[in-house]
Amino acid sequence: MEEEEVRKMEEEIKQKLYLGQGEFLYTIKDEKERTNFKEFKRIIENNIKAEITKIYVPEMEKKKEEKKKEEEEEEEKKKRPSEIMMKREPEEMNKREEKIGDKYLIREFKKGDYVDLRIAVCGNVDAGKSTMVGVLTNGDLDDGRGSARSSVFLHKHESVTGRTSSVAQHIIGYDAKGGCINYENERMQKVSWKNIVEKAGKIITFIDLAGHEKYLKTTVFGMVGTKPDYACIMIGANMGVTRMTKEHLGLCLALKIPIIVIVTKVDLCPPNILKETMATIKKIFKLPGVRKLPFYIKSEKDLYTAADNISGGRIAPIIMMSAVTGQGVDYVQHLLNILPKKVNQEELSTKDTEFIIDNTYFVNGVGTVVSGILTQGTIKANDTLKIGPDGNGNFRKVQVKSIQRKRVNVNEASAGHQCCLALKKEKRSNIRKGMVMTGINNAFCCWEFEAEVLVLYHSTTIKLNYQPVIHTMCVRQASKIVSMNTDSLSTGDKSKVRFRFMFRPEFLKIGAKLIFREGRTKGLGMITQIYPVEEKKSK
Repeated sequence: MEEEEVRKMEEEIKQKLYLGQGEFLYTIKDEKERTNFKEFKRIIENNIKAEITKIYVPEMEKKKEEKKKEEEEEEEKKKRPSEIMMKREPEEMNKREEKIGDKYLIREFKKGDYVDLRIAVCGNVDAGKSTMVGVLTNGDLDDGRGSARSSVFLHKHESVTGRTSSVAQHIIGYDAKGGCINYENERMQKVSWKNIVEKAGKIITFIDLAGHEKYLKTTVFGMVGTKPDYACIMIGANMGVTRMTKEHLGLCLALKIPIIVIVTKVDLCPPNILKETMATIKKIFKLPGVRKLPFYIKSEKDLYTAADNISGGRIAPIIMMSAVTGQGVDYVQHLLNILPKKVNQEELSTKDTEFIIDNTYFVNGVGTVVSGILTQGTIKANDTLKIGPDGNGNFRKVQVKSIQRKRVNVNEASAGHQCCLALKKEKRSNIRKGMVMTGINNAFCCWEFEAEVLVLYHSTTIKLNYQPVIHTMCVRQASKIVSMNTDSLSTGDKSKVRFRFMFRPEFLKIGAKLIFREGRTKGLGMITQIYPVEEKKSK
């Protein structure tokens, strides 16, 4: 290859890594790319210092399918997910010469800097959400009596009832070559978050949400406040699509979160019930408000097709899984490894700092700690920011003492990172969920705002002075309708509505999505105008 072609190829690789935020998938499409592959590999390994790993060979898949038919089911039951994952046989893959159709994973590795993908795990109660998270993060299959989920519950009452009631977070790490770090320990001991972060090129953060109807408020807060990149909707094969499944699906559609459907407990389900459940899923995806193409994952090739197209929101991959037998666990693992990141963090890092608080803590020896998402800008240790609004709509100065990300101390956090900040000389009682920390000097909040809304469901009609609960960013507060374009709103109606918060002013942004609810009434919208709180003049 000529020098100019090599330089052009290097620029293209750097651009793909920038857009993929440190990783991308490469497929040998034609004879020219196959011929130039040695130079392509040299540039990645020597100039860019990234890892290149062969992860898919079409011929190998055919061999695997033949081998799979010969294997006995009893042997499959004894295997752990970590062993199932090793079916790809990388040594045999790498011995084979490059051919058209081969796929490679190119991923940069910078210690402490990794691709962070957030996945909300939602679905009806008893659909197997926490069980799936436990199996994926710990590497042990479930015993059918809740052994996997017991390792991921946060509270004692959750272990007793077997139901999640909070927003829990758990991680799984992949190294630069695509191997799962959680399972690399030979004794299969639990790997600490610190060890995962040190070796990871990509980390998947599972946001385990509650499925029971009485915890719907918590689930909505977790879905809106944590800004997930993707959502896994869990559906029990034996239970089918329930009302809460539809609720969670509606939330994902309202927030425009790409969906992955995982049908669990396929080992328990009779064939006729499973067929009925799959038909119901297909029927729901054809509805006018959903309009997604159900894409069934039946082979490794399907995983790459799903990963390439899921970000557009047009398709919804469907994986059949059993946490007891291990069926489908390898597909879920591999799909998580190759899923692309949606938002480009580097562009947001140049904007003014904005950190949304979703929880507060008091740690002995440290003091007040707040957790949340840095939506834009950067934060460094010892930075001074403004926190607010308080009950009067005022912002005050606060100093950041230290920063933790994924339970590891860091000196700096940038846009898109989920982290915890230790604050200096600040009482926990003065801070609440929904507050914001910002670097803008003239930050403002509002009592009233205007939004374009769509009513998804209401039994009768909505009129002036109607009081729903508003969910937007990490804000969760009752508000009152003070004006709207029409006399009344009913199911399916759209209108421009002006809301007023009932208890205190909040920090909002134009363009932010909102969800409002009251009982079974639901609606969604987008904030179009904000009416800032007027500063009170001192007498």
